[in-house]
Amino acid sequence: MYDDFSRLSENTLRQYKLSIKQKYESEWTSLSALYNEPVIIQKNENGSFKNISVDRLLMSYGTMPVILQGDSGSGKSIIAQKIMFDWASETSRHLNVVFNLRCEELMCVSEEINLIELLSYSCSLTSDQISQMLQHSPEKMLFIIDGFDELRLTQAIFDMSGNTDPLQKAPPEVILCSLLWRYLIPKSNLLVTTRTKNTLNKLLKGLKCFTEIMGFSEKKVETYFQKFFSKEYDCVRANETLLTACSIPVICWIISEMFRVGADVTSGLETTTSIYVDFVSTLLEHHCKGLSQSVSTLLRSLGQLAERGMLEQQVLFDEKNVNKIISDPDGNPFLCRFLSKRRIRQETMFTFMYHSFQEFFTALYYVLLDEEESQRKVRELLHTVERGWALSCCSDRDFSMADVEVRQSKLLQPVILFLCGLCKKDWIPSFFEKHNMAVSVNTETQLKEWISTYSQRYQDELMLFILHCLYELHEKSFIRKVLEKLVLIDLSNSPLKITDCCALKYCLQCCEHIRNLKLLVTSDNLKMLQPELYQCEELWLTMDHISDDVVGLVSAVAKGKILNKLNIKEFENEVFGFCPEISVSVRDGDIMLSFGTSEFASSVTELTVTSPRSIISTIDWVKSQREQLLLSFGHLSSGQHEVELLTFLRSESGLKKVCLHDSLLTKTFASEILSFIQACPSLIELSINVSGHLKLEYTQSMKTSLEKMGWTLTVSNKLLLIKPCMERFTEEKLKTKQEECESERTLPQRESSDSVSYSSSRHSVE
Repeated sequence: MYDDFSRLSENTLRQYKLSIKQKYESEWTSLSALYNEPVIIQKNENGSFKNISVDRLLMSYGTMPVILQGDSGSGKSIIAQKIMFDWASETSRHLNVVFNLRCEELMCVSEEINLIELLSYSCSLTSDQISQMLQHSPEKMLFIIDGFDELRLTQAIFDMSGNTDPLQKAPPEVILCSLLWRYLIPKSNLLVTTRTKNTLNKLLKGLKCFTEIMGFSEKKVETYFQKFFSKEYDCVRANETLLTACSIPVICWIISEMFRVGADVTSGLETTTSIYVDFVSTLLEHHCKGLSQSVSTLLRSLGQLAERGMLEQQVLFDEKNVNKIISDPDGNPFLCRFLSKRRIRQETMFTFMYHSFQEFFTALYYVLLDEEESQRKVRELLHTVERGWALSCCSDRDFSMADVEVRQSKLLQPVILFLCGLCKKDWIPSFFEKHNMAVSVNTETQLKEWISTYSQRYQDELMLFILHCLYELHEKSFIRKVLEKLVLIDLSNSPLKITDCCALKYCLQCCEHIRNLKLLVTSDNLKMLQPELYQCEELWLTMDHISDDVVGLVSAVAKGKILNKLNIKEFENEVFGFCPEISVSVRDGDIMLSFGTSEFASSVTELTVTSPRSIISTIDWVKSQREQLLLSFGHLSSGQHEVELLTFLRSESGLKKVCLHDSLLTKTFASEILSFIQACPSLIELSINVSGHLKLEYTQSMKTSLEKMGWTLTVSNKLLLIKPCMERFTEEKLKTKQEECESERTLPQRESSDSVSYSSSRHSVE
């Protein structure tokens, strides 16, 4: 059955798979039914992205490492477990063997070990069995490195990671880095889960496949609740903010747990922090009545443990150290207890129920400290994060300790978000008052000053983080004050999640107008944002595909109230490199539309119209002709694209100007130009930049025909400019003009080029 594993008995593999199934079966007998596939996207180098399933995650890229990025609580570890379970259940047949290396557990190993010993910590196989496996078919071997962020990297660890011998002993971090760096088992498959990607990107050499968990779709949120809380789902669906928050898998779990104990989730849950506060309050009420500590002492002790873990990159805590901080940790509903494997024994360890709760309790700890200590802690936190931001802007290509600081700053960002949320004036204070706790009054001031300062220095993902901070603060006057100072908000570097759109939507609602906004969105997310986008003066959209939802934006540009410039770009087609770009702007009541391709930058068509409907129908035509346009721009000698375009434009109302670039002037095209001019009474200008050789016979023939119609043709280099005479001829005047031209044929023929201007010295025509 496994030819490459001739020395390894089939029975050994069967036992290994059975042990994996037994390990996960207690979870997956319920979770396999509960499991919902989140939306996962694969990012390409050109900025484009596409959806990809977990099943396809490892099948399409050979031995190219796959990076799976996702925020806390997005389901990275669950996906890693599902891949293991599917392989053990023999639903994934393209791999011979899979190892799941959980970094959080391996960081508890204090002694130096080799690769084989490290793998034995993560599975039931003996060292001899693992050694045999490593010698066969590495291209059919998968290492899942789950939780890269838990690796405590230093320059010394990095310098030691050139190990190529599976039997050479080193700290676990060195072994894992050697796997990542392809020194160990270089032909194997790699899947790495992480909350941050910059440092990992430097460790992984060569090509990589970047993927990101975007969260549950609305349909998957519904599926999640319908399975177990079908009646309660109506409460979720009725609250748009809560429904959006449930796109984060861990929020789905929190809300379902609150349903389970009968808590009220119908109101007051407007931010992520408010959901966590409500959940913590619910658990305190239902599970903490018999604890020996007071609530305030319990929360402070949890916060102290959480902060230590955040600063030391630790998510697992040994029983001895936990007991020093928290009394009766076994009865604490916010901690999970489990046994960690050691060489000759098992050790009791504790962790927070989800990593996002460690982030939350760290923030809660800071606001519960006395005022002086709270300010010091928050000041240090903000400084660490800002320093990481600054270093990320000037980081070298190669790994350095600066990358460690950058990664640490990103891992601490959620703590700032929760701090902002805990400052919310409306509903959060009731939680503290209920448990007789006070919050430092200066924490909010510190946060606001920091946001005001750094919102004007950074863009892209750091600007997006600031918008989330503003959303958690939920103070409209402050949001307006911050955003109206900004000349530009640029979020075009990464696709927006549903929760990102929710934060942006709320912030835009707080402002009368935004000067310049750049976004990378899906067509689905555009629907969510569209009402607020009308408040932008300039709007730049990069989309997965141009949808009918842009119609309203185009109409808004035409009306020219606030939104007066719109640019829409679609990602390049992976196969053809085709990228239709649409730009719409308004000036003096005229709507300017340009469209073309990024592959052939000079192949652009520009229109000026007065009717929004003409713009919309032209956009529809561009979309419908996508593949035909590609072929036309690829074979311009045919001139077919220009003929088809002018044929289409004949039926468009309010058309004033048409400019065609890089067009081949053929006899068919010249004839179509004349027909087009006759069919468009509102046209006042047609300009054509000709590619290739400009034939004199065509321009002379066109000149004669145009003169009969009351138009003039001016030629400058390879630019043809066609305009009407001072007045457009009526049908009667046109008939008279034609009669005059007929009579002139009996007279001596004049120089044919009198009314055709050739200018070799001018490069443009006024």
